[in-house]
Amino acid sequence: MKYDFSDNIQRGILFLSKYSKDFYLQIASLVKPEYFEFPVHANFYRAISSYYGEYRDIPKDLHLLECIKEEKGPSEDLSDYDDELHRINTMDASCIGHTDFFLDIIEKFARRSAMKDAITNSIGLLKDDRMGEIETLVRDALCINRNVDLGQTYFNDVLERFERSLQDTTGNRFATVFDSLSRELDGGLSAKELAMVVAPPGVGKSLYLVNQGVKALMENKKVLYISLEMSEDKIAQRFDSVMTLIAQKELKQSLGLLQKRLGLFSEKFPNGQLMIKEFPTGLANINDVRSLLVQLRNYEDFSPDVILVDYLELLRPTREGLAEYQAQQRISEELRGIAVESNILVWTATQTNRQGRAVKLITDSELADAYGKIRTCDYAISLNQSEEEFDEGQMRCYVMKSRNGKQRFVVPLTIDYSTLTMSECDPYETAE
Repeated sequence: MKYDFSDNIQRGILFLSKYSKDFYLQIASLVKPEYFEFPVHANFYRAISSYYGEYRDIPKDLHLLECIKEEKGPSEDLSDYDDELHRINTMDASCIGHTDFFLDIIEKFARRSAMKDAITNSIGLLKDDRMGEIETLVRDALCINRNVDLGQTYFNDVLERFERSLQDTTGNRFATVFDSLSRELDGGLSAKELAMVVAPPGVGKSLYLVNQGVKALMENKKVLYISLEMSEDKIAQRFDSVMTLIAQKELKQSLGLLQKRLGLFSEKFPNGQLMIKEFPTGLANINDVRSLLVQLRNYEDFSPDVILVDYLELLRPTREGLAEYQAQQRISEELRGIAVESNILVWTATQTNRQGRAVKLITDSELADAYGKIRTCDYAISLNQSEEEFDEGQMRCYVMKSRNGKQRFVVPLTIDYSTLTMSECDPYETAE
């Protein structure tokens, strides 16, 4: 629908703001004075906002004009304001239509105006190559919306709250690769959460994410795998092996069997869908991920339940000029923002520092200055493996952090490196 942001629309904003405090409060976070095309309208709205900020009420006409006179100076001619105030007061309210419809128009008016300002302000930033600030301006403009979800009324929503909890346990949880971890999480992780797998280079971070993706597919979830290091085809081949149990080196010679087993997998889990997207290493940032989600929704009718980002350090922060540890924390915060905004679960992988290979059990101590990236997430595990364990196809998973379950315990694992499958040894043992 095309909206006409005419003079009457802008007068309508002032008309309803003057006569309804409730209406003004609904738009106060959306509309800024500079969005109005005419200075008289902008100054009226600025005066209303200023008056409300001080007195928590909407000014009467006399007070409104006094606020403007105080701002403009006593000698200023206010005849234009008198005339425009008369037009506002006598406008036909029927042209505004239904309030909710008008609020939708205002939301789009505010978003369009913010985008115009973002583009205008970006010109000077572009000359100085301040791309991070430009991206922030544009992102903030695109995110403008009416927040109709105002939270829960604690004492009034007891039954609803526990009904949601039951639903989470039964249908909206995401199991981890290993059953013992899922049990400690009351069925698994939830949407709007960020989970991390931590390991030194070459120890199995990508392998874990692929297994986690297959686990989600087996729960009939829609999965988006974002690779920042390996090609889409290479990642797809890893999924091939884990889903079909055909060894990596035998895939090309077993295409008939591969197709048959993938067909059986799809029949068994008909709602499970997988998209794999490769971004150039070190060039993509969280806004590229946001854009991808929009395009997938518009062109593929695909809205993921879980995103797997391989891996954190290969994303670029939206803000330039940060120290390495600050950049990693920023990226972690942005990934969790995606999880909350889109109501999805986000898994990512991250590397330890140099000491990660030397210790028997990786804890947050091996993150050093980059601990901030773990502080943001809801769940974090580390993958631990000595050379002897590698030779024997063994590994230990350590739960570093869990907001909603047991933490600081170890799960012994076995790895089939031919099919890239990970499985849990039973029983698991508690770390000292």
